[in-house]
Amino acid sequence: MALTAAFLGVGTVLTACAPLALTAGPPAGVPAVVVTDVPNGEHNAQDVVFAQRMIQHHRQTLIMAELAGKRATNPEVRATAERIQRTQTAEIAQLTAWLKEWGDQVPAPDPCMSPGNGDKDCRGDDVGPGADRGPYVMDPADLEALSKASDADFDRMFLSLMIRHHSDEMALAGIEQRDGLSPRAKALAASITKARTAEIVHMRSMLVRF
Repeated sequence: MALTAAFLGVGTVLTACAPLALTAGPPAGVPAVVVTDVPNGEHNAQDVVFAQRMIQHHRQTLIMAELAGKRATNPEVRATAERIQRTQTAEIAQLTAWLKEWGDQVPAPDPCMSPGNGDKDCRGDDVGPGADRGPYVMDPADLEALSKASDADFDRMFLSLMIRHHSDEMALAGIEQRDGLSPRAKALAASITKARTAEIVHMRSMLVRF
């Protein structure tokens, strides 16, 4: 009963957030890509924040995708998780390379963001030792609920959480397109917005069929 309540609670939040999924990219009036003559190595503080937060965000995505590879019962859900895993692994590598090139810190893995760590020390404002999640980061309790979901509920819960997670990525990408300086980082942000929009549409279509 507790698991069912946790799942329904997540579903309620996701339902409330769902209309934002396709509008969480660049704020109104922000161009998809700003083409400038700025050298590739030039960057500002926003580019660094974008890279660091997107790496943290992608790591959570990979945890969910790995769970889906083991637990999803629907072949289409498993295939979707595999595609997301490949794409975001490559993006993490690119963002990590830029941070090293810029002489900035690559964020350490969040000790709370793994199944089995969704206890009280990793909830709410207490984000665990050394972790600075910032905005747009999923609650460890959601990941914990997903890892414990029954086979019948897992696929729907995975898709619902991933839709919300993708929407948050688009919000981060929108801020980068507006305030970033690096042409490479801004181009990646535009690519993320386009790709995640298509993936959200696809995942919503799967949810309707379940």
